[in-house]
Amino acid sequence: MQTVATPDPRLSAVRVLDRVIPGKGDGESLREVLRDFPLAGSDGGLMRDISFGVCRHLRPLNHWLNQQLSKPLKASAQPVRLALLAGLYELWFTERPAHAIVNAYPALCRKLKAPWAAGLSNAVLRKASQLPAEHALADATPNIRLSLPDWLYKRWRQDWPDQADAIAQANLHTPPFTLRVNRQQQQRAGAIAALGEGARPGELSPWSIYVTPARPVFDLPGFEQGALSVQDEAAQLPAELLQAPPTGRILDACAAPGGKTGQLREKFPNAELVALELEGKRLRRIEENLARLNATATLLQGDASQPDSWWDGKPFDAILLDAPCSATGILRRQPDVKWHRKSSDIPVLADLQARMLDALWPLLKPGGMLVYATCSVLREENDHQISAFLQRQPQARDVTPRPEQATMVDAGWQLFPQQDGPDGFYLACLRKGAQQDT
Repeated sequence: MQTVATPDPRLSAVRVLDRVIPGKGDGESLREVLRDFPLAGSDGGLMRDISFGVCRHLRPLNHWLNQQLSKPLKASAQPVRLALLAGLYELWFTERPAHAIVNAYPALCRKLKAPWAAGLSNAVLRKASQLPAEHALADATPNIRLSLPDWLYKRWRQDWPDQADAIAQANLHTPPFTLRVNRQQQQRAGAIAALGEGARPGELSPWSIYVTPARPVFDLPGFEQGALSVQDEAAQLPAELLQAPPTGRILDACAAPGGKTGQLREKFPNAELVALELEGKRLRRIEENLARLNATATLLQGDASQPDSWWDGKPFDAILLDAPCSATGILRRQPDVKWHRKSSDIPVLADLQARMLDALWPLLKPGGMLVYATCSVLREENDHQISAFLQRQPQARDVTPRPEQATMVDAGWQLFPQQDGPDGFYLACLRKGAQQDT
């Protein structure tokens, strides 16, 4: 009987990274590529950890490796470079035995059909195993140590001179595992008791729970029945703060993958809920997420910036606009975004956000609320965006509740990523005046 060889998780990680890290092309999404490598158990965990870890720490790893090479590696040797970076990541940022790591990568180079690199791998990783990361990177500039592209580090320093380094540092850590309790099925205290040791309540959202360490979702009590959903605590705030009549009409614009749609249905079980998404494939993701919650909504395919193509003319009591953005607040969850995003993307995104705000505002009833949200920490997409909107729309009032200790911004509420806490996020609650200005 023929035995099937078990995939090498380190080799699989290098294959993943070769598609994600921009080389010849623009690079694919890390989360999308990982779906093509369905390794389970500890092998899957190792592959994912290396893939995410190299993306998070790419710049300092590259910096040190370049110093060790007498001549640059050819572009065709990109897989070898990625294998060396993976070894460096494991040595410096995990607690795995150094000898096992050093021994694993020469063999991996042979599997990559690059036997010439086995000796290089052995020499580079042996040297690295004798050096703590902080010593190896002592000469690196802050933007290199914090593993950021120059444009983004400069932008954060401009926007948040006092917080920029802390934001960057938080994004180098593995994000916490956060859940949302389905209030239609259970109370938070009961869910925490059922989850047992390692479960604690969040401080910002009344239905959030942090679980340490992370667990497979199907090990969570009631997950398959929709009693719990995986959702960051900050991402729970827009739907939580949205106000609407119990039987009102609510629009969830840019709704995929459907986490906030499900949350809105849990909060407003008797409302008329409409979920809008541009792409049919992403619309199906919403449908799947709602099905697990045993929930329904009216699903529409359309462009939030062009309501004429999908709106039936009936106004909404409340609108949630989770706008397309730079994702600079969730780089710990999507570290590959750092290397795909460009400075020139930001004005384009800001223009799209402004067009969506202006297009959706007329669809809101007088007295209604629009909640604008992004997973960004760039002011051009956040409080500067909303300040400009308030100037254009004299009917709009910023009624965002925010804690006294929140960072002061021109409008709305800006959250920064916190280790063992919420992601970087922004939201603004906008109330529409009861009557037209004359």
